[in-house]
Amino acid sequence: MRKMKKLAALCLAMLMAFSIMAVTASAYDAADGHEHTSACSEQTIMPRRPVRECPKCRGTAYLQEEYYHGVLVTWYECSSCGWVDR
Repeated sequence: MRKMKKLAALCLAMLMAFSIMAVTASAYDAADGHEHTSACSEQTIMPRRPVRECPKCRGTAYLQEEYYHGVLVTWYECSSCGWVDR
């Protein structure tokens, strides 16, 4: 029974080692043949809008920005209940 467990452990260790080598090799090959286009550039990634939790309805309050006479004014506004934090 003891030899069987050692043999099973050895087989599993070898299987894990070979699978790690295969994944690394395939990732290395994929990086060389990749052509960068506009579909994978950082220009197509849009930043996430700053949000916070609405204290009234526990929904999502989005950051709103607007210029008044050259000064940037920001506030949070909930789209669910209409709560505004100025």
